[in-house]
Amino acid sequence: MQQTKNHLVSPVSRADIPELEPILQGIENNLGFIPNGILTMAKNPMLAKAFGQLFGCLSQFEHISTELKWAIATISSNAAGCQYCQGHFSHIASRVNVNRAKVLAAFEFETSILYDDAERAALRFAFAASTSPAHLEKHHYDNLGKHFSEAAVIEISAVIAICGFLNRWNTTMDSQLEADPAAILAEINQLSRFSV
Repeated sequence: MQQTKNHLVSPVSRADIPELEPILQGIENNLGFIPNGILTMAKNPMLAKAFGQLFGCLSQFEHISTELKWAIATISSNAAGCQYCQGHFSHIASRVNVNRAKVLAAFEFETSILYDDAERAALRFAFAASTSPAHLEKHHYDNLGKHFSEAAVIEISAVIAICGFLNRWNTTMDSQLEADPAAILAEINQLSRFSV
């Protein structure tokens, strides 16, 4: 079991935040549980409501595929070093009726035959944008522009930015990874270890 470092803020009990129940129900429908990171955020209900609305925008995106959206989220979190979010976004992708093999190959996108040139351009862009400081160069923009419309670039950038908030939040709060996302992250790490 991971040793917690944060002793300043602990997750709130769901029973203590009935005003957030519609948001929590939506999250539970997507994930199958309520994340510790959201339960910590819920100690400030205004923040949790605002973030719930922002995160809800992701489900309305229509210019990038669902697979690419969650792959971007996973790769962005990897670049930022947030294991908690890597586990969560991999877990979400495995639940939303996408190609499971593709989800498991997210960290191997450069060499996996499951990813095409457009997806690779988006994931390279996401990785570079999510490092600190960002390592975006002209070729990242040029390659992205070859494959995606302006509307799609906005959605790609929004996924990266929303992940950036979550990466910082969950790292700072020392959010403890729950069992289901921890299991899929372990599976991805195991496959990556044995891939050539």
